[in-house]
Amino acid sequence: MLGVNNHGQTIVLACAFLSKETTESFVWMFEEFKKAMPGGEPKTIITDQDAAMAIAISIAFPTTFHRLCIWYITSKFSVKLPHSAYKEYWREFQKAIWDTDNKDEFDAKWNILVTKAGLTDHPWLSSMFDLRESWVPACT
Repeated sequence: MLGVNNHGQTIVLACAFLSKETTESFVWMFEEFKKAMPGGEPKTIITDQDAAMAIAISIAFPTTFHRLCIWYITSKFSVKLPHSAYKEYWREFQKAIWDTDNKDEFDAKWNILVTKAGLTDHPWLSSMFDLRESWVPACT
């Protein structure tokens, strides 16, 4: 688990080895983290899209904002999209994601792009679009 200190520097807060990545094991890990790091729950946790971890965060840290790292999401485009669509439209997806200033602009660019690419009914892209308000440009 990484954090940011009062100087804006990334620091290691904790590390755990889990034999199983289940909701129960993540809850245990977060409860142990709370014991080791007194001072209240984190304000925000940024993760990949692990479902078990997402549930555990809501259990162990009910007031913490859970956000999704855009790096993990964008790294899946090459696997989730048809090869031809990825090859032809990846740069435009990057521009839509990184070069927009507000939600309305992003939504408009995204909708034009998925229509142009013939991907309006693509289940994974639709699910990512539905989660867009949880994306954050952090972690690598």
